[in-house]
Amino acid sequence: MSVPSFTDLGKSARDVFRTGYHYGKSLIKLGAKTTSGSLQMGSDLRLDCDTSKMTGVAEAEYQTADYGNFLQKWTLDGTVTLGYNLVGTVVPDLGLVSEISYNPETRDKTIKVGAKCTKQAVNAMCSISSDMQSNVNVLGSMVTAIKGLLIGYQGGYSSETNKMTKNDIGVEFSYQDVGFHFRCTSIPHEFGLSLLYKVNPDWDAAINGILARNGGIQDWTLGAAAKCNIDDRSTFRCKFNSDLQLGMSLMQKLDESVMLTLSFNIDCAKMTKGGHKVGLAIEIEP
Repeated sequence: MSVPSFTDLGKSARDVFRTGYHYGKSLIKLGAKTTSGSLQMGSDLRLDCDTSKMTGVAEAEYQTADYGNFLQKWTLDGTVTLGYNLVGTVVPDLGLVSEISYNPETRDKTIKVGAKCTKQAVNAMCSISSDMQSNVNVLGSMVTAIKGLLIGYQGGYSSETNKMTKNDIGVEFSYQDVGFHFRCTSIPHEFGLSLLYKVNPDWDAAINGILARNGGIQDWTLGAAAKCNIDDRSTFRCKFNSDLQLGMSLMQKLDESVMLTLSFNIDCAKMTKGGHKVGLAIEIEP
């Protein structure tokens, strides 16, 4: 079993809650991906009909066998990003990452360098980014596997505020068809526990609970979600939480390269007051 990164701990349960839901009050999403030899290209556009605001990103990645991967990304706000990744060439199991971003309109600049090491029982990463002025952000994480138990820590620091931006721990383990993920975010202010139960190959069920503390105020939320593959072309999802939010999603594969998703959210506590959300997404991947 390969060791995941810290951000991928609990991903299976998290995907049951998040993947397949594209709703806003009026949100339309269009995505496209294509691959031609060593070149991969993709785009993601989102239109909020309420504010008539469109956001999106287009990116291209050129992969080489001996000289690493070259990345170019452009967003609708005018930000251009150039990146270069080198994996396993200099030192086995070690990947090097570098990116530089620039917005000609706002003149905002960001530079980022990082490294990632993946071994049989360890997955570690560290990155340093700067806005080319006085602010420097440092982020690092490590996950290790001990007899089937995955234990991870993530820490971040900002020189602008002279405070830690990340201080998280996570533990993941599985027993038969049930996966557990315990986490503590911004130690010791927020605790979370998620469970994933694989009922059968076509049906996943998940439970997620969060307990947060801020000063003398304590808040909690609990949610349940399920994903069911109706057939090879259709997937149905639903979720409900303690705030009485009901979400449903239907993903339909129109053909081998086009996926259509219709999703909505109902505020059961305010059924007659409106504010419900709906979303339509079309994803194209030749």
